[in-house]
Amino acid sequence: MEYIIERKDIKRVRLRVFPDSCVKLSVPLGVTDDWIEGYLKTKRPWIIKTLEGFQETRASETETIIKNGVSTRILGRQLRITVKEGPAIRITVNEEGIHIQSPAWESQENIGRHFRRWWHKQCRSYYLEAIDKLYHIIAKHGLAKPSLRVLKMRTLWGSSSKKHNRINLNYYLYKAPPACIDYVVLHELAHFLHPGHTRQFYDFLTVHMPDWQDRKRILDYEVVRGLGLKL
Repeated sequence: MEYIIERKDIKRVRLRVFPDSCVKLSVPLGVTDDWIEGYLKTKRPWIIKTLEGFQETRASETETIIKNGVSTRILGRQLRITVKEGPAIRITVNEEGIHIQSPAWESQENIGRHFRRWWHKQCRSYYLEAIDKLYHIIAKHGLAKPSLRVLKMRTLWGSSSKKHNRINLNYYLYKAPPACIDYVVLHELAHFLHPGHTRQFYDFLTVHMPDWQDRKRILDYEVVRGLGLKL
């Protein structure tokens, strides 16, 4: 079992368990090693139970297999998928998970195709809302709102083209927490003003999103590890 211990300027302890079997504990500054060791010992039964749950559901992080009982993430939340027979294709999401109904519910190929189509529509709609929310930051510089293209990318969360006035966002980014998606959107919007990763570019990010580095760390560590991407 791999433990990541992080001391931060926070008031409460935060313990998280990830599908890749990593356990991350964030504690306030000044907490001793002995306290941490004791705390993890008391939480061990819960940690093991959570890890076993991930193993049983086996997160389908890149949607290669969509079937009853597996799980995947949407906006940072791990959700279990249920598939059952229904009169028509219908996919809904609630606190309990992702629910898929289909006349051909036993066909993995059919379910997967409809799920990918639904996912693309959902993530595109969410990304457009994020662009609308953050566009004002560059609009005051006289820049037109860029269009959006959603792509499956293995090495980038996003990219931008000033020539075509377009932002490309990763199909899998929809798995990340909302704050991380906002970071990627702002990152790409910022490139319309600052094409390279210059000091001016990073200063711009810091002014408009002071915690962008924390959001990036979540993407680089927690989300990338679950997906197996090379970002």
